[in-house]
Amino acid sequence: MKKIHSNSKASKTRSWFLKVFALLLLLTSTIPGFAQESTSVSGIVKDQSGETLIGVNVIVKNKTIGTVTDTNGQFSFNQISASDTLVFSFIGFDDQEVAIVGRQSINVVMTSSEELVGEVVIIGYGSVKKDDLTGSVAVLKPDLENRGSAPNPQDMLIGKIPGVQITTAGGSPSAGATIRIRGGSSLSANNDPLIVVDGIPLGGGPGGVGNMLSTINPTDIETFTVLKDASATAIYGSRASNGVILITTKKGKTGKLRISYDGNVSVSQRKEGIDVLNGDEFRTFIQDTFTGLSNEAEVLGKLGSENTDWQDAIFRTSLSTEHNLSAYGSYKDIMPYRASVGYTNQNGILKTSNMERFTGSFSVTPQMLDKHLSVNLNGRGMYIKNRFADQGAIGSAISMDPTQPIYDENSPYGGYWSWTGNDGNILNVATKNPVSLLEMRDDTSEGYQFIGNAQADYKLHFFPKINFNLNMGIDYSETTGHNATPHTAPAQANAGGYQNDWKNTRNNSLLDFYGQYKTDMNFMQSNFDVMAGYSWQHFWWENSNLAIRTAPDRYGEVIEDNVPYAEEYYLVSFFGRMNWNMYNKYLLTFTVRQDGSSRFNSDNRWGVFPAAAFAWRINEENFLKGSDILSNLKLRLGWGLTGQQDIGYTYPSVRVYQNSVGEAANYYRNGVWETLIKPLSYNANLKWETTRTWNVGVDYGFFNNRLNGTIDFYNRETSDLLNQEVKVAAGSNFSEYVVANIGTLENIGTEFSVNVVPIVKNDWEWEFGFNFAYNKNEITALTFNNDAAMNRFGNTGGDGGFNLLAHSVGHPHSMYYVYEQIYDEAGNPIEGMYVDRNNDGTINEEDLYLYHKFTPDWNLGFNTKLSYKNWDLSIASHGSLGNYNYNAIAANNAELAPARVYANEFLSNRHATAFETNFQYKRVLSDYYVQDASFFRIDNITLGYSIDKILGFDTKTRLSLAVQNPVVFTNYKGLDPEVFGGVDSNFYPRPIIYVFGVSVNF
Repeated sequence: MKKIHSNSKASKTRSWFLKVFALLLLLTSTIPGFAQESTSVSGIVKDQSGETLIGVNVIVKNKTIGTVTDTNGQFSFNQISASDTLVFSFIGFDDQEVAIVGRQSINVVMTSSEELVGEVVIIGYGSVKKDDLTGSVAVLKPDLENRGSAPNPQDMLIGKIPGVQITTAGGSPSAGATIRIRGGSSLSANNDPLIVVDGIPLGGGPGGVGNMLSTINPTDIETFTVLKDASATAIYGSRASNGVILITTKKGKTGKLRISYDGNVSVSQRKEGIDVLNGDEFRTFIQDTFTGLSNEAEVLGKLGSENTDWQDAIFRTSLSTEHNLSAYGSYKDIMPYRASVGYTNQNGILKTSNMERFTGSFSVTPQMLDKHLSVNLNGRGMYIKNRFADQGAIGSAISMDPTQPIYDENSPYGGYWSWTGNDGNILNVATKNPVSLLEMRDDTSEGYQFIGNAQADYKLHFFPKINFNLNMGIDYSETTGHNATPHTAPAQANAGGYQNDWKNTRNNSLLDFYGQYKTDMNFMQSNFDVMAGYSWQHFWWENSNLAIRTAPDRYGEVIEDNVPYAEEYYLVSFFGRMNWNMYNKYLLTFTVRQDGSSRFNSDNRWGVFPAAAFAWRINEENFLKGSDILSNLKLRLGWGLTGQQDIGYTYPSVRVYQNSVGEAANYYRNGVWETLIKPLSYNANLKWETTRTWNVGVDYGFFNNRLNGTIDFYNRETSDLLNQEVKVAAGSNFSEYVVANIGTLENIGTEFSVNVVPIVKNDWEWEFGFNFAYNKNEITALTFNNDAAMNRFGNTGGDGGFNLLAHSVGHPHSMYYVYEQIYDEAGNPIEGMYVDRNNDGTINEEDLYLYHKFTPDWNLGFNTKLSYKNWDLSIASHGSLGNYNYNAIAANNAELAPARVYANEFLSNRHATAFETNFQYKRVLSDYYVQDASFFRIDNITLGYSIDKILGFDTKTRLSLAVQNPVVFTNYKGLDPEVFGGVDSNFYPRPIIYVFGVSVNF
């Protein structure tokens, strides 16, 4: 039976918001205008090619009068004011305002909107008309009006683009997100896509921040462009195996100064908790379990008299706010500019968690020398403060004895009730008071980041078909952190307190230079575009940290002392691209990039990554051209190679020596403690990981693109897979495992998207979009070492955890490696009974088998928007099918044996599912705990009301009320099915969020 996660505690909150929303609508009612001289107006609306447009919205500005064009593109009005202004709007075209000025006939030519459909699409090192794209490229203009609570850019991509899976790391304010494009191409190298912001490739975010995109205010973003296949990404070479996301920010526009404000206030609540025994149920359980046992009196004497809900004790209802202000315009029509500031204060539902962020940005884009020189100056900065909550408190709240109080005025451990032994001292292995883990730990970070670039494009005066482009950029960040728990806290009472101060500094530099030649030729009515360039990138970072004891008798005792140490690497590249458009129907693209990485030794330093693509605009053929039904039909074919060198180690192929760290990593010599130096493992034969991609795609559009979408089929094969942990023969290296190229991985998939505008009428408009993506991956070879084929990794969690995941040829990567559970006739698992898969009469590790995976087979996205006059209602959602989670919370809280419920002088609570399995001991490697985590989530429901004029002022104002994460449909038995990595343990729950938003444009 399907389970619906919904909120049953928030009816008062909803009611309060609705009352406030209704009051605000009442206060902002518009003022009626005065009657004026009337007239009749009619006309025809066409596009740039001269085709009439059907269904164009034509309304009288600031009034509720409107109509739509008929099948001949015609419209008409009777009895409207001669001084009125008509507003023409149509999906995929720029809005136009035309003053009547006494005229009776008005004909309009509408211009395709670059912003809405990406008429000009930003690609790597340049731009191209959307119709001329040959690769698999998706363009998204974010809907800021209906984003709800989306403090980070990636939040606005969820469920919007097929083949792009985004999984947020739970509900923490400082949490980042995992982004996968077409499933990822590596085993243990970096599977994140390359993210490029205004021409600057990002090289990882500031240390201790949690989200590498925190610097970018979502309201500053103009478009996302996602490059998915190799023919589109190969121009970025070694950093593009996992796709590329290009973020283009808003720029200034010619005209008068405009000011915009966007803000919201949100309330977050926990939806539900993990089902464990309450105080009364636990007392009954303990009494039933220990009655008649030799330690009955001792155990019953440990029970308290409270009914503490430890989960309620660590969670809260939180209030957050966000404010963004921007101004843009132009200085004398020659220097467009834009500036913005933003403030976000987000409180998490787990007590003490908080993120406070200030952002600022500027953009200046002048054109000089008779528009032969274009300059683009961009800068954006961030100052951020985080308070990190100890998520271990979530696990402690599940297992903590519910009969005990939160506080104890006689406790020497900060006043928190704690498990103590017969000697009165804290029990090291006992569950620590969850509230103390939050309130007695001060874990903070503070940092700033600046991303900026100066770009100049010069078109030669004497030969304007040639232009040169120079781009210089920097990504600098500095973060400090402090993590301290006093010696009086239960978690540190026996250890002597803990304090760690750390610092992380990053400085990434970029220099790109390319030349471009564009020309039209009579031969085959061609348009020819060729580009060649050079890129230099430097990545540098420095880390330091000092950890000490803080108890009075041990203060200053060093636990770990890493003096400042720096690392760096370089990428040097040469690249080129040719685009050839023939007859405006046949499109060819050739791309090549050569990358050199300092991470590899001189023999394997350089990699070459070519790509080619062909597209056929079938709708431009004579037998289809001019069709009233078909708007677009394009076939795309692409092939290419991309590379990978980001393994997580800076120097995996050269000899490196490192200072040892830790309390025992010193040597006493001549009266002085000397720090030891140790060699690190390396592999001199390490080389580039290479991904080869084939792609076949179709872009389609019907009825003036009111129905449009894409279909793609792809095959990706990654060879020379980089693996961080490949076992080598004992004594052959300085570690048991080395980084090595070990085999091949194949991804096969399909993607589909459709966008429909079924209704466009005077007062009504309805649009919706749906997309899905299927991906199947398989390891086809593991060549370095036979033992590596079943190298196990991951962990079941809990005390004495086991490796949980494994790679094997002929299977998807990262499958669960578990025992096959045997069930009784009633369908209940039989404890300790597993299938003897090798039929040797013994159950041991030889009977483990590969069972399911955490990556989904299918990803889905659905969004819709319905507008009626000034009202609009939108819904956004996403889901996945075929993904499985390991329910570590249930697996590690399931043992019912008396010796496990009461061990080492303390009691532990139990998960409700423990009484379904009736396991007496942990069976963490049973496939019973690998559970179907397919789901469909309603991400956001937003109701908005727009006001064109308030009290006579010509402003556009919008009020909105949104609910975020209201419902999840799933069969998963855990708290939340959406867990990247598949191991559901100490997961920070995603809250339900109520958002009231206001936006004003002057």
